[in-house]
Amino acid sequence: MNSLLRSLLKLVLLASATIVVLGLLLIGLSAALLTLVWSLLTGRKPAAFTTFMRFREASRQFQSRAWSAGGTPAARQPDDDIVDVQAHEVRGAIGRER
Repeated sequence: MNSLLRSLLKLVLLASATIVVLGLLLIGLSAALLTLVWSLLTGRKPAAFTTFMRFREASRQFQSRAWSAGGTPAARQPDDDIVDVQAHEVRGAIGRER
């Protein structure tokens, strides 16, 4: 009798845990589906996708620069497109509100 109750309790707990896990999975899938539909309607990529793309592009940029021949500062050519300008204060811009 005692072992029957114990096994019945285990089955009930297993079934409830399965329901909770499946519910969380369903919530996650529906959120992903809604995000996909929203991005298709607005024409913009989801924020998470663009964030990970930025990280991936930055890692590729730094990896390729680290192993290239021009990766060291002494091996690089000087930049000829730098222009020095005279700095001046823009009057009237400070304190003005729109």
